[in-house]
Amino acid sequence: MKAIFIQFIKFFGLSGLGWCIDFSLYLILTLICGLPVFYANCISSIPAVTLVFFVSTRKIFEKNNSKIPLFIKYLIYVLYQFVLLTGVSALGQYIAAWITAWAGNRMLIAKAGKIFAKLFITPITMVINFIVMKGMAEKL
Repeated sequence: MKAIFIQFIKFFGLSGLGWCIDFSLYLILTLICGLPVFYANCISSIPAVTLVFFVSTRKIFEKNNSKIPLFIKYLIYVLYQFVLLTGVSALGQYIAAWITAWAGNRMLIAKAGKIFAKLFITPITMVINFIVMKGMAEKL
C-alpha cells in the first residue's frame, strides 16, 4: 500500500507539471482565442497527456516485460484520453455555460466560469488517469 501511495504522490507531482502546461494553453485558447471550453480542453490536454505518459511509464511505474511496445501503449492511452476528454470536456462546457447564464452580462464572472469548469474537472481526470496509467504501465 505504501508503494502505491508513493507512486500516487509522484504521479500527482508530474501531473501537476502537466496540468500547468494544460491550464496555460487552456487559458490562452479560451480567454484569448475565444475557443469554446470543449475544444480548448481537448486541445490543451494533448501536450500534458503526452508528457505525463512518457515520463510516468519510465520513472514512476514499475516496468514489466510486456511484448507490447511503449508506442502502442501510448496510442491506446491516447484513445482512452479521447474518450475521457470527450466526457469531461462536455461536462466542463456545461458547467461554463451554466455559470455564464447565471452571470448574465457580468463578463468577469462569465470568464471565471471557464476557469472554474477546468478546476472542477481536473481532479476527476487526475484520479482516473492514475488508475489507468498504473494498469497500462504495470499490467498491459
